[in-house]
Amino acid sequence: MSPPRRRHPRTAGRPTAGRATTASIVAIPRVDVRLPEEEPHAHIVCRGCGRILGLELTELDRHLLEQLASLTPEGWSVDRIAYSLAGACRRCREGPSAR
Repeated sequence: MSPPRRRHPRTAGRPTAGRATTASIVAIPRVDVRLPEEEPHAHIVCRGCGRILGLELTELDRHLLEQLASLTPEGWSVDRIAYSLAGACRRCREGPSAR
């Protein structure tokens, strides 16, 4: 049996009653803070503890992300390019002994 899934630090401690479910989705306006001329960037997120690390991109990586952004459907625009990987950090995979 797998261990219980950890909750994201931003939602830990919040009551689950009243949260949106797939059956009742509530539209919440999104506030997007953009830096001027933000470069394409990438990061990796631990699904266990929520830790986020930035990843270094080469010029080729940036070029490929920009190429992907050009594949948007008609009527859509791209404001920023961010690539995200999700997984488990070493501490979450190996437990307390990895600290």
